[in-house]
Amino acid sequence: MSLESAVRLIESCAQDRVLFVGEGIRDVYNYVKPLGRPSKEVILSVETKREDSFVGGINAAAKAAASFCEVDVWSDRTITKLRYVEDTYFRKLFQVYSGVDRRDDPMPIALQQYKTVAVIDYGHGMLNEDALVVLQDESPFLAVNVQANSGNYGFNLATKYERCDYLVVDELEARLATQNQYGPIENSILELSLIAPKVVVTIGRDGAIGWTKETGIVRTPTHSRKVVDTIGAGDAFFAVTSVLAERGDIQDLMMVGNAAGALKAGILGHSQTVSKAAVIEFLKS
Repeated sequence: MSLESAVRLIESCAQDRVLFVGEGIRDVYNYVKPLGRPSKEVILSVETKREDSFVGGINAAAKAAASFCEVDVWSDRTITKLRYVEDTYFRKLFQVYSGVDRRDDPMPIALQQYKTVAVIDYGHGMLNEDALVVLQDESPFLAVNVQANSGNYGFNLATKYERCDYLVVDELEARLATQNQYGPIENSILELSLIAPKVVVTIGRDGAIGWTKETGIVRTPTHSRKVVDTIGAGDAFFAVTSVLAERGDIQDLMMVGNAAGALKAGILGHSQTVSKAAVIEFLKS
């Protein structure tokens, strides 16, 4: 692992074409001033100050990857997530799932035209059994990120996939998928290696842990700077590494992914996009 090999890896995928698959998410940030508890109710009273709306989910991930290579997106629905955020220090108070916009947008049939198919499985119903069969049977190189969130907790596990070529989950998602609440996280990684020959578990500010048969367990630290908003940091890690994973060494992948995640954590919502130039600059610094 070195800066030079990581930069060469980034530059190597410029002519590739990658399909991103998953739900779209409309992230609405409603900034409020907390007023306290009403005298006759056990609730939090807030005053609305302003509102921002960001394109999130698979579209935000694909946008991050688009500066690395050619990108297409397949999604048949968008979920709106309304977050109430304290206006002074941007602390999130609570979240409301406020609707699903479904549309008739069939999966591209010719998956073989893509170098990689990158799936972010948010667990909101789009990736049913029929879709999983096609993705696993037809994708030339299948990169998968399976997420746990408040809308699917305990029901959307990496083990729903029989196989993929590159699997990324965070520590909680790895533990849920392998029923490993207290044991070493390495046990979960080894179990997930039965699904994919390249496995990465992200562990927030502590970086990432990866596995391949050739390297065994390897760890790569992160170098996070100011953390503004962790929403989308894992997506950024996966988005930029998924387009590199077919040819990339696991340590280089984690080095690049940690840079992308750290950059995204410094951005509020999806107000800006992590770019190839920013990742290279971060690595060099």
